Amino acid sequence: MNQAETEIRALIEERIAAIRDRDAQRAVATLSDDIVAFELAPPLAVQADKVRDAESFAKWLEGFSAIDVEVRDLTIEVDGKIGFARALHHLVATRTDGRTVSMWMRSTLGLRREEDGWRIAHAHTSVPFTVDNGFRAAVNLQP
Repeated sequence: MNQAETEIRALIEERIAAIRDRDAQRAVATLSDDIVAFELAPPLAVQADKVRDAESFAKWLEGFSAIDVEVRDLTIEVDGKIGFARALHHLVATRTDGRTVSMWMRSTLGLRREEDGWRIAHAHTSVPFTVDNGFRAAVNLQP
């Protein structure tokens, strides 16, 4: 693994650690100023001002009494100041009302090396859907 891949891996680990700690400010610090995200929930694209809104993200994190994200099969590729990473993420959480969440997602990150280090410039999270069963999200799949 080269230096850039090591730095990107550390950035991803920092974001996941911040989410585990429910520290929205730390999580947002891993993002570029102009990030665009394609998330599970609508809308189709989330612009930077919404993605980087630490207060809004903190409110979402407050909905959990515990949250963890396992990263599996992380692959990182870098060419100069541009990189991308892909992985499977397993979200395991307990909502404050006691409901539990356990689901695997696909994650692709576009990264850019900025003056102060690597930042996530694009995030895409998805789950497959069933084409023959009403086009429902297939959140029960496992690797």
